[in-house]
Amino acid sequence: MKLEMVPQLHMQQTLSQRLQQSAQILQLSVQELQTLVQDSLQDNPLLEPGPEPAPPAPIREGLSHPVSSESAHFADNYDTSKAIRSRDEQILDHVRLSRASERCKALCALIVNALDDNGYLRDHFEDLLPAGYEHVPLSEWQAALALIQSLSVPGTGAHSLPDALRLQIQARQSLDPVLKQRLLKLVSTELPTLAQGEWAQVQSRQNLSDADFHQALRELQSLDPNPGLAYLEPMRQAITPDVHVYRDGKHWRVLADPRSLPRVQVHQEYAATLEQQARTQQNRPLHSALTQARWLAESLAMRRSTVCRVAEFIVRHQILFFELGEQGLQPLRISDLAKELDLHQSTISRATANKYMSTPFGTLSFRHFFSGELETDFGGSCSTALVKEQIRRLIASEPERQPLSDVDLHQALRQNSVELSKRTVTKYRLQLGIPNARERLQRARLRAVSGQDVHPLN
Repeated sequence: MKLEMVPQLHMQQTLSQRLQQSAQILQLSVQELQTLVQDSLQDNPLLEPGPEPAPPAPIREGLSHPVSSESAHFADNYDTSKAIRSRDEQILDHVRLSRASERCKALCALIVNALDDNGYLRDHFEDLLPAGYEHVPLSEWQAALALIQSLSVPGTGAHSLPDALRLQIQARQSLDPVLKQRLLKLVSTELPTLAQGEWAQVQSRQNLSDADFHQALRELQSLDPNPGLAYLEPMRQAITPDVHVYRDGKHWRVLADPRSLPRVQVHQEYAATLEQQARTQQNRPLHSALTQARWLAESLAMRRSTVCRVAEFIVRHQILFFELGEQGLQPLRISDLAKELDLHQSTISRATANKYMSTPFGTLSFRHFFSGELETDFGGSCSTALVKEQIRRLIASEPERQPLSDVDLHQALRQNSVELSKRTVTKYRLQLGIPNARERLQRARLRAVSGQDVHPLN
């Protein structure tokens, strides 16, 4: 397995090989780590499986909510159900197997990471590029996006609802060419009118017979306005959580999943004998194998320690989340954790990437628990995650035919003692991947159309 899972645009090779390996291993998901260990055991004769994880350490005293992070043993009745494998991983797997250049794959990674929950790309290309990197021509961005769209569920990577429907229509190879062109025209010019139910007007304007119009509507109804959600199908490969968080009486415990703790060691029987041989000029391959074996063992041990420390800190800091759910989420930045654990921010960033925590509220990414502190317009502070959750709930409970505008959301939040500018409300709504009120209304009307028999002239 290749350690370099996500290609970088232009990364300076300033770290030593050993530090690079440790950093890459720290960033791997459980599945990627397991593959790496299995491949290494097969390829390196000086490696052997390490001992099984030790039993749980006793709960430390003096903590209001004690946490134990080095356990790999669970009660027989403890549910360790799996979460669905992330959409981004699935898409990038296809990208990595393509014949695209490394630069194109790097751009693909940036685009995929920016997709919202519904699979839409709402950001501008220039906003995806990290600070300090050189300008990327629009043609290269477009080529990368086209690759993602060709390798993903049709409609993924679209900029808007019409764009998503267009991509799905174009992907249907079995469609009659005349019908396909008719659908493309309807999506590009008539979608708002169709969503409002003004079918007779559309039919007349497009000069379509009853049969042709009825057929076109049926095809439109079969399209998916949220292509990104298709990756949540239960038959997809599941994520293996790195840790499990559960209540033990009055306390919360963090238990490392045994699958997240693969251990290797240098083959003890031969290590002493081979080490002397390995130092000779005649056995450079053996010396390299021994060095790699030790590096891997040390890197895995470092990964275990760092991930457990990070998970433990998250649970301690976000204890109200585990008691109350999303409303209990507290402000937390990567910089805060780095300072508390005396680690570099880049180390924390890698330790939280592709890591998952099984909780009573589902399996969540480590990064779910990181939220900046929001400075309100009238002083004070609260968690941005909490505000976003309030926005999400307000929109989820809105009447379908009367969606809340950003002004409405602003007023509703103000009634809940959250003072924000309308611009901030809009920003948070976009970050949640939620379209504006007008587009939500159009989608509601389209769903209403798809949920009934279509009789265009009645």
